[in-house]
Parts: sequence; C-alpha cells; structure tokens
Amino acid sequence: MQRAGPYADAVKAHLEWSAVSLWLMKTDSEQLEAASLPVRVAHLSVILTREAEEHAAGWPRLSGPAVTPAIYGYSPDSQCEARRSAAQVRSIWETNGRPYLRPSDCKFAFQYLAACIRNGIIPPIPTLGDVEPSSPAKPAPPHILNMFKDNQ
Repeated sequence: MQRAGPYADAVKAHLEWSAVSLWLMKTDSEQLEAASLPVRVAHLSVILTREAEEHAAGWPRLSGPAVTPAIYGYSPDSQCEARRSAAQVRSIWETNGRPYLRPSDCKFAFQYLAACIRNGIIPPIPTLGDVEPSSPAKPAPPHILNMFKDNQ
C-alpha cells in the first residue's frame, strides 16, 4: 500500500473486490442461501459495487477514458440495495478467510500501474520506482527470404 502512493486506496479496492469476485465465482451457493442472498443478486451486486468503488478510489483504466459506473444508472434505492448485498457478500468472504487475495495479484496491480504510467494515463509515482516510458515498437528481424533479395 505504501508503494502505491496516491493510488493506495484504488489498489486496495481493486485487489479486494477482485478477490471477492473470484471467490464468488468459485464458491458454492450454500453460504449465500444461508444468508438469504440469491446467487444472481450477489453476482450482480458485486460487479456493480466493484466498478463503482474502483472508480471512486481512482483506479486508472488502460482501456480508455473513465466511464460512469453502471450502478449510477439505477434508482437510489436500487443502488443502496446493491451495495448492501455486495457488503453482505464481502462479509461472508472475510469470514471465509479472505481467499484469493494473493501476492501475485499485488504484483499484477503494480505492473498495471506501471503500464498506466508508461502510457501517460497517470503521472509517475516516486514510490513505485523508475518506470521507463513506452518505447516505439522494435523493428521485426529481417525475414530469411529478404536475405536472398539483397544478394541479387
């Protein structure tokens, strides 16, 4: 979190909601049913809330400019219900020991931030270390048949 600098909250939101999403895809529905939470509601709530929390925390997008999260297209009551359901799913995930929150995911998050710096989407972060700017594509090595053209 310290190395992410101003993006610490965004990295945390991204990593935790990614882990919740993965756990939700791999878990059986018994735990959700025990909490009186329909599986479809749980999945949609997590997707909508994850997108909104990452956006609010400032998680950068490599795929283009930031877009308004889909949750804001719903009524205030629906937004509250989605967030409540997602919080319930997250609570069950935490009770299960916060699975799928792995060091490899943390490494990927830092690589993602470095890619955003390289592409000029976010400014350099001193705590992340030196990130080289994107270099132009290297020319492809000559094809073997081109060697014969030069000798003629």
